[in-house]
Amino acid sequence: MRPPHAVCELPRWPTSSGLTLPSLSVKRSLPRLRWPLGHLAREAAMEFREIDGTGNNKSHADFNAVNTDFMRLGEAEFSDGGMTPRDGPNAREISNLVVGQGDAAVENPQGLSGMMYAWGQFIDHDLDLISGGTTHFDITVPAHDQVFQPGTVIPLTRAETDPKTGNPINAITGWLDASMVYGSDAAAAESLRQPDGHMRTSSGGNLPISDGHFVAGDSRAAENPSLTALQTLFVREHNFQVDRLHAEDPNLTGDELYQQARAITTAEIEHITYDEFLPHLLGGHALSNYKGYDPGVDPRISVEFAAAAYRFGHSAVSAETEKLDEQGNVVGGTLSLRDAFFQSPQDFAADSGADGLLRHLAADLSQAMDVRIVDDLRNGLFDPPAVQDLAAINIQRGRDVGLPHLNEMRASLGLEPYTAFDQITDDTGTVKALQQAYGSVDAIDLWTGGLAEKVVPGAFLGSTFQAIVADQFERLRDGDRLWYENQGFDADTLQDIRNTSLKDIILRDTDTHDLQDDVFVFAERRTAGTEPEHPGLPQLIVPDWMA
Repeated sequence: MRPPHAVCELPRWPTSSGLTLPSLSVKRSLPRLRWPLGHLAREAAMEFREIDGTGNNKSHADFNAVNTDFMRLGEAEFSDGGMTPRDGPNAREISNLVVGQGDAAVENPQGLSGMMYAWGQFIDHDLDLISGGTTHFDITVPAHDQVFQPGTVIPLTRAETDPKTGNPINAITGWLDASMVYGSDAAAAESLRQPDGHMRTSSGGNLPISDGHFVAGDSRAAENPSLTALQTLFVREHNFQVDRLHAEDPNLTGDELYQQARAITTAEIEHITYDEFLPHLLGGHALSNYKGYDPGVDPRISVEFAAAAYRFGHSAVSAETEKLDEQGNVVGGTLSLRDAFFQSPQDFAADSGADGLLRHLAADLSQAMDVRIVDDLRNGLFDPPAVQDLAAINIQRGRDVGLPHLNEMRASLGLEPYTAFDQITDDTGTVKALQQAYGSVDAIDLWTGGLAEKVVPGAFLGSTFQAIVADQFERLRDGDRLWYENQGFDADTLQDIRNTSLKDIILRDTDTHDLQDDVFVFAERRTAGTEPEHPGLPQLIVPDWMA
């Protein structure tokens, strides 16, 4: 299922200024089931997206279509004015000096849940996948490396580029169109659906299986259990919508049910991303209000977003994953991240499967947003027997695609460049590490420097990444002719979409009966009478009837 030569790099992957929420003693809350679901089935003017992303902009039909090039916010930076990557300190050396965290938890002070990094990756896999070429751009393991054999290499190939622009190619559609659920080409889309409009599933409502592996609209669906859980959730949500639409109008054909359920499910993903996820990530006022479709906006994914800023989530990922039962107890044990990559369908489905993983994401604290990432991503990444280091790969990929340095990017964004290392961060250890690794503030790679920055108050990112990500999501919304608020939904259906939260979808598509209203904000899940592990943070007290 992986596209030819696609570079399968681990996900790139709040307003939260502190939490004063009380303990939540929750009665059983059932998902909202509005019936019927508007009159979408009778909307003759409804237009549906092309599966390959073409035709959205009438003047530029290939904008964000599959296998088209990324755009740039700043000037490309190569060493010879052509396409040769610029020189810089060894990427693995920078990873060792600056990025190493070990496996000790460094929890985020905003009180955000693990759903932040999981949803971030889920959306990333809807928006971009850099197409890989065949020219090697390996990273040499430096002398005195404590984990990898010095002199060996961390393998990497250069990105495939558009010969006209020199920009890398996006192997999937660049729209927020749920391509990770439905696919980016007709053959994949057809293989994932049934004639009656439902998406194909395996036993237990899990993703379909091919050659012993889960498959979905994106080739990376089984990369880690948290991602697979969200992929599973939205296949179930599509099927939920098919059943509702069929109950409203039994005369709808399988194709009509599929397209309408796909449109609703995509709209829900857009709404959750912009109204739940992004306010935590960017701060409450980073995006302007939606004023309608603007055909003059270029909505394409920027290289700076795909190869640097939206890889913020690597800092937020925890070193372990778990499944929780309704009472908040761990079932099936704790699994290290390095042992969780590309789980078998049997291991994923065991011990409550997607349901337990989603409960855990809402009850797990995300790691802090900083330049450190856990060792399982630096020293234990998947794809044996080759050695892998996600931080080093991110740095090397940035040089491969001609990303500007941190200060050059800030200048392009209208932000003040840094003149000293201690302007970037207040963390003295990071300041010293950056000085040792780079020597000059003007030499700092964009990904490394963007993660190292002080977090903007009320957000989850530093100022450079905040600006890049805000720019991307604003252009992506305003330049999308088929954005859900512009697509032609009737008023009842549109209001239903706006009233649907990620909590609602989890409750109606899993065996979970209680969640905090905002699942992107941590709440410790436990029963009354048990001692809290995080007494100063919100508590979700599940009722006695569940125990």
